[in-house]
Amino acid sequence: MITKHNTSILCPTNDLEAHTIIALASKFGFSVFKGPNFWGATLLDAIEHIDFEKCKPNLIAIELPDINEEGKQFLARKGIKLHLLDHHQYSDCDKRNTHSAIEQFAKIFSLRLSAYDKLVAANDRGFIPGLLTAGATYYDMKKIRDDEANVRGVGGIRREAFSWFESQNIEQSPDKIFYLDCPARFTSVMSEVAQFPSKVTYERALSLRQPLKLRQVVLRYIEQDHVTQIEVLARKNRDKLSKLVKKWPFVNLKSWFGGEAPNYFFGAVAKSKFVKSEPQFDVLYNELKGILK
Repeated sequence: MITKHNTSILCPTNDLEAHTIIALASKFGFSVFKGPNFWGATLLDAIEHIDFEKCKPNLIAIELPDINEEGKQFLARKGIKLHLLDHHQYSDCDKRNTHSAIEQFAKIFSLRLSAYDKLVAANDRGFIPGLLTAGATYYDMKKIRDDEANVRGVGGIRREAFSWFESQNIEQSPDKIFYLDCPARFTSVMSEVAQFPSKVTYERALSLRQPLKLRQVVLRYIEQDHVTQIEVLARKNRDKLSKLVKKWPFVNLKSWFGGEAPNYFFGAVAKSKFVKSEPQFDVLYNELKGILK
């Protein structure tokens, strides 16, 4: 049986949920290791910096995919049992779960989540529509999204991205698929900016108790005429995209997939900046157009 006395927590610091989990674990006296602060971090990335003399016999790793179970095998050799908490589907492993990582963590140890913690969980599972479903007011939603930006250190670039996006004059229509090439410097924030609803749209859905339909976008990030990343934020043909991730054919790219149905998010980025990935990005982009048409 795992308890706080025989368990360490390894959690990245790349988003609001991760910071909230670390705060919750620290509050209840867990041994906590802070992992990397970038998206796409794996378990191997994180355990490089662990002081194993201070690690308990059980290690709960949160949203750190263990590719080919290399991390599990490494830890086993040190006498440490690995427990993974996640809810995303990756091209290398499928960890989908109806509960967010903070909800799974709280359930294992019978911890009570605050009202704020529950909104953090709703945001992580279902983004802005998830917050609406959880009953968040527009101002609650905006605070959670602002807090997310602040803990990630992207407040300034987010404001710049909002200004750039508004200059593109893209309509609010939630049923069309918009394809947009944007500067790579907005990679960390554009998925939110391109979908962010107006106050009127959000409050109408909340008052009528209707699902919030966000703008659907395919984002291609460009730096010096080269694609660096592709993201899809949509509702259409979710299953087809999930199957593509499950049978991932692009050896030079890594992907992630998740979100609370019917909305989903998908992303693909080069595994290494030293490997030529442009042809595979081109093939993927055309394949996405076929899936979403």
